[in-house]
Amino acid sequence: MKLSRILVPVDASDTSKRALKFAANLADEMGAKLDVLHVTYFTSETDAQEESWLPDDIAGDVRSDEAATQTMVKGCMPDDVDYAYHTRTGMPVEEILQFAEESLPDLIVTGGRGLGVVEGFFAGSVSQELVERAQTAVMVVK
Repeated sequence: MKLSRILVPVDASDTSKRALKFAANLADEMGAKLDVLHVTYFTSETDAQEESWLPDDIAGDVRSDEAATQTMVKGCMPDDVDYAYHTRTGMPVEEILQFAEESLPDLIVTGGRGLGVVEGFFAGSVSQELVERAQTAVMVVK
């Protein structure tokens, strides 16, 4: 099977980094375009008020998470891989599925559950939902 476009949703987690490295190497081997997508629930620009309604510890984490994710992507990407970095704001699964519907990747590569067993039971798993709901092939990297 020839892959021409691969989507890899990322955050700053270790599982995401493993998925990104795998996807980047696969894109390199296949000559595929790689779409790297970072989805956050909100951004530091979400609140346009002078006084943010977001507590500093949360707003600060959003900014540092975005910077850490961009740094991770640059550090993992081989020089000859054709990739584009995209950001979206919203519910991660919904935004990833919407992006996939728009960009039509041949494969979605995602990291496995970053949550513990108890947290994952209550919060759900992005990778599990992608496997169940995506209209294209999904590979989960542990």
